[in-house]
Amino acid sequence: MQELIQQKARQYLIHSFLYYQLGESIITDKYYDQLCTEVEKFLQTNNSVTPIVYHDIIQKSLAEEASGFSISKYPAEIVSSAMHLLYQHSYLKSMTFEAFLARFGYSLH
Repeated sequence: MQELIQQKARQYLIHSFLYYQLGESIITDKYYDQLCTEVEKFLQTNNSVTPIVYHDIIQKSLAEEASGFSISKYPAEIVSSAMHLLYQHSYLKSMTFEAFLARFGYSLH
């Protein structure tokens, strides 16, 4: 169970980054809302010794507006994962990954 909620926490942050920072969405609004609800519910009931990954960022963003809009700085792991995921789902796969990153203002270096 702990592993599943850690995965959902990362998914929440990745899709929040894609939507609010890049204006891209690869999941439905309904699924994103479901992720928010599941992660928020876990935060409220978590009695585990192991904290949820990126707990502070997630808790603050879900408490403020329940969507991730207020997150201004995402962890590097989340940005990297989001960019790779978007590239895998993108119509821009004909360009190199480096060119793809540059289109969104990122670089490999």
